[in-house]
Amino acid sequence: MNKRLIINADDFGKTEDITKAIIVAHKYGILSSTTIMVKGAAFELASKLIKETPSLKTGLHIDLDCIFLMKEPNRFYKKLIKITPSMKTKIKEEIDIQLDRFLKAGFVLTHLDSHHHSHMHPEVLPIVASKAKELNVSIRFHNNYYDRSIFFYKNLEKEILSPILKHFNLKYPYFLRDRFDLDLNFETAEVMLHPGFLERWRAIDLGRCLNPDLKQSIKERNIEIISFADLK
Repeated sequence: MNKRLIINADDFGKTEDITKAIIVAHKYGILSSTTIMVKGAAFELASKLIKETPSLKTGLHIDLDCIFLMKEPNRFYKKLIKITPSMKTKIKEEIDIQLDRFLKAGFVLTHLDSHHHSHMHPEVLPIVASKAKELNVSIRFHNNYYDRSIFFYKNLEKEILSPILKHFNLKYPYFLRDRFDLDLNFETAEVMLHPGFLERWRAIDLGRCLNPDLKQSIKERNIEIISFADLK
C-alpha cells in the first residue's frame, strides 16, 4: 500500500511565537500544512509570512469559542451543548466572517477544521460540511471521536456524523491526532500538531517536526508527505 501523510499544524496566526515556529517546522522539518486563526493576535504576521512561504499549504481553523463560550478546551466530552436556532445563525455568520477574512488576506484554502474541535458537534458538522462542499475543499474528521469511554454517544459517529460527510461526498484523511503511527493500515492520514517556542508541549511538537530520525523513518516506509490540497 502506498501511504500518504498530511502533517498539519493548528493555530497559525494565534500568537507570534506559534506562527514563527510553524514556519520553522515547515522550512526545516516535515510540516506540510497549517490552519489559520484569522482572529489571532498574529494574523497580520501570518499573512506576511505565508507570502514568503508559498509551499506551506493553508486551511481555515474555524474558531467558535465566542459562541460556545469555552473557557477551557471543551470537546463535548460529557454533554453535547444544545445548539439553539439563534446560535446556529451566529455559527453560520461567524464562519462566513472568518472565511472572508482568510480569503481577503490572500490565503489559498485547502481544507476546513476547527479550534477545540467544535465542528465535530453533530449540529455544527452539517454547516461546515456544506461550506466545504461549496468551496470544493476537504475537511478534518476525527475518526472514532465519540467512541472513547469518556463519551456517552457510542453510535453518534456511525449513525449521524459519517452519513453527513457521505451526503456531501467530502474527502478527508484518516485522523491520527498527534501520533506518528506509521505502521497502521491507512492510505492517507493526518497528524495534527501544535508547534511553538514558549510552551513546553508546543516545543515538543516543534521538535518532532524537526526530528531527522522521524523524517528518515517516514522515508524508509516510502510514505509520501502531502497536504490537504492533494486530496482533490
